[in-house]
Amino acid sequence: MTLGEGMKELAPLRSARMLRLDTAAARPHERFDYWRAQFTGVDMAALGEAPYEAVATLCQGDDGVLFTDIRCDPTAARYVDELDHMRLSLVTEGGVEISHGRDQRHLITADAGLNLLDCKQPSRADSSTGYSAHLIALPRALVHQVMGGDPIGYEGAIRTLPETAIGLMLKAQMRALAKHGPAMSAEEAHAAMAALSALALGYLQSVSAAAGDAGAEDKRFRTACALIAMTKESPGFNAVALAGMLGCSRASLYRLFDRRGLSVSAYIRDTRLNHGRTLLRERRLDVGEVALRCGYGDASAFGKAFRRRFGMSPREWREEILRN
Repeated sequence: MTLGEGMKELAPLRSARMLRLDTAAARPHERFDYWRAQFTGVDMAALGEAPYEAVATLCQGDDGVLFTDIRCDPTAARYVDELDHMRLSLVTEGGVEISHGRDQRHLITADAGLNLLDCKQPSRADSSTGYSAHLIALPRALVHQVMGGDPIGYEGAIRTLPETAIGLMLKAQMRALAKHGPAMSAEEAHAAMAALSALALGYLQSVSAAAGDAGAEDKRFRTACALIAMTKESPGFNAVALAGMLGCSRASLYRLFDRRGLSVSAYIRDTRLNHGRTLLRERRLDVGEVALRCGYGDASAFGKAFRRRFGMSPREWREEILRN
């Protein structure tokens, strides 16, 4: 499944379970090209000798949160497209140097703990040794809801986060999912991703609360997101209706989202489609009923939007969930 406009980095995620990518699937001289083709929003170069070796297992939750367990040979990576997410990273072996901002350098190693990277900001990641890491990619809107308007906290792309009790729980959950996730069924992976997402967002919220990051505009943004979630099944709900509910102009609403690197209409659409993916887990609902409960007038329009977002039809997604 392509991850759509919101998560363009990974090209082939077509599974409700954990998916494995391995350069061993390609011929030795084609392995780096195979790996690079999986990441459509990143410009990569191999820094070591051929043949290039890398492996990753990954799984996406219904809320758009993506977990990846990755190991790769020495690599340089630069973002060439705006990726609509932020990433929590935990390096377990080797190291990665992040170049960002005004000639800033940030070295992430196995003893560096958790870091938050804004993938929409210009940055470059270089690993001369190769590395292994657990990564959690979170949609920007979710991060802004729990952390406020400036999650990174300074001019740059990355922020080192403190070690807290819930942070230790999150790291343990990441390690457990990396170890046991590949053997999970679709429903087990769904439950595990829901737990991981809750821990990640709870951790970020606690970090933000301790720093006193939230302001009046952040509260309005959170209210807007809450209203979108409440009205995700209402047909015809759009930015005009949302602005009216907030008591502000459409221009003010657009600026509220734009300052966070977001589109109002895209956020409304993705909220509906993520809801649809969850509803498709209920076997008693046919696709037409799911479409109506996502605010779509007919199954055809819902199906087209679902395929554009997730790379498969609603029926294909349901079959993937039900497959043993």
